[in-house]
Amino acid sequence: MKAKVVSVSPKGDYQLRDGKTLYKFFVSMDNGDSGEYSSVKPDQDKFVVGQEVEYELSNTQYGNKIKPVYAQGGYTPSYSSGGDDKQKMIVKQSCLKAAVDLLKDKGAKSTDVLKVADSFVEWVLESKQEDTTYQTHFSAREEVATNGQATTDGLPF
Repeated sequence: MKAKVVSVSPKGDYQLRDGKTLYKFFVSMDNGDSGEYSSVKPDQDKFVVGQEVEYELSNTQYGNKIKPVYAQGGYTPSYSSGGDDKQKMIVKQSCLKAAVDLLKDKGAKSTDVLKVADSFVEWVLESKQEDTTYQTHFSAREEVATNGQATTDGLPF
């Protein structure tokens, strides 16, 4: 409902179990509605005489209660990107998982998994750009198998 506030009268206060004090006000509207409003502030500012306000009115065993309606969308949570360090950690975690998934049935050691994960991280973050194709990578692997020397990329596959 929406109406103009005609009067606001303080009606005392009361203590909650947690020790907080609530201040009671009797509020009257120009359409004839009225009720008790409880505020945490002794000088409430939700119902101001002369201003139009949107409110809810409910009839309880203790009489009519009135409360303001808060505008929807007034609070927009802020989702921070967390900065570069947080983003880098997310990339590293997902690359580690991808490396584990890739090598889990290949009998790879943890150091091998970490090397693969690091290479994925470098690729995702574009730290190191190498022109390596599937063909050039695996032809280098075949060369290792024939001459026993390690490859230069440090990848175990």
